[in-house]
Amino acid sequence: MEINRTRDKSDAPKKEPHKTKKDELPSFRLAPLKSEFKTDTTQNRAYQALKTAVLGGVFYPGTVVTLAKLAEMLGTSEMPVREALKRLTAEGAFEALPNRSARVPVLSPLVVRQILELRVELESLAASQAAEHMSKHHIDQLITLDKAMAQALADQQFPLYVALNMEFHFLIYRVAGNEPLLSLIEALWLRMSPVIAFSLTAAKNAATHFDPVGLAHHANLIKALQEGNAAKARQEVRADLLHPGILVNYQDALPAAR
Repeated sequence: MEINRTRDKSDAPKKEPHKTKKDELPSFRLAPLKSEFKTDTTQNRAYQALKTAVLGGVFYPGTVVTLAKLAEMLGTSEMPVREALKRLTAEGAFEALPNRSARVPVLSPLVVRQILELRVELESLAASQAAEHMSKHHIDQLITLDKAMAQALADQQFPLYVALNMEFHFLIYRVAGNEPLLSLIEALWLRMSPVIAFSLTAAKNAATHFDPVGLAHHANLIKALQEGNAAKARQEVRADLLHPGILVNYQDALPAAR
């Protein structure tokens, strides 16, 4: 499998990396924890809330979070947050730091490429399986999310775009009905979502760059799923994930994340 990795530095025009200071990163906001089920625990809800935030691109590479701040934002005590961070650290979403804090890992471009290669194989498989189970309701949801993503890019609301993109993809993968496969995909997204969010925000022309390319693949993917065309769905997911923009933007902005 070949991936369009990076531009040839000798051919590409030189440009200054776009600086994204850590103090300019968007603040983390979550609604207070609420349980719909009496059997659910505060610890599990804290874990699910933080995991969803990571998957939705709330955090950037290098972001440092503290137990006290997360507990305040979640409207709970530090104990469930501590346990949630332990679980997510074991899953690769955070790195433990002293003084009751944690940090989102700053991945090297090599690791990002390796994760991307795995995502291509797993997510294209999930899309092909989902094509056999798509309902009209699912298609309508995907169309709504696709339109919302286009608007988010046009408005340069990149954190919102990342969150909507996560919803779009995981809606498809859940429809596949393959829990082991879904768990593997989710594990890779936990490590990759901060990279995607950071890359989009760092790109000066993100709306122009991603709108005609990424959203075109999404539209083609929706059509393939609507037709029940598993092979085409697999092809469109591969094309979507292999787009080089994310990796190029991440490499350009990487010094600001360290």
